[in-house]
Amino acid sequence: VSCGGICPGLNCVIREIVNMLWAYGVRKIYGIKGGYKGVMEPETWLELTPELVKDIHMEGGTMLISDRGNPAHLDMAKMLQSKNVRQYFV
Repeated sequence: VSCGGICPGLNCVIREIVNMLWAYGVRKIYGIKGGYKGVMEPETWLELTPELVKDIHMEGGTMLISDRGNPAHLDMAKMLQSKNVRQYFV
């Protein structure tokens, strides 16, 4: 899960994605801080759980810190592949 530019409701979207993935049995969900730039910094990724995101819809902004940086798409794809990421929500 990553965020590009800021817009209202991103925390709600993050919360619902995490809850739905969890309901389908996914237990390793990463939140990527800093938008696309954050993809290239896996040491800053957060492991998201329903417990962690349960109240984020009450806060403004985004817990993942949005950014419009643009690393090369191929570099991002290689990083996601190296971390065994099979689905990527933006």
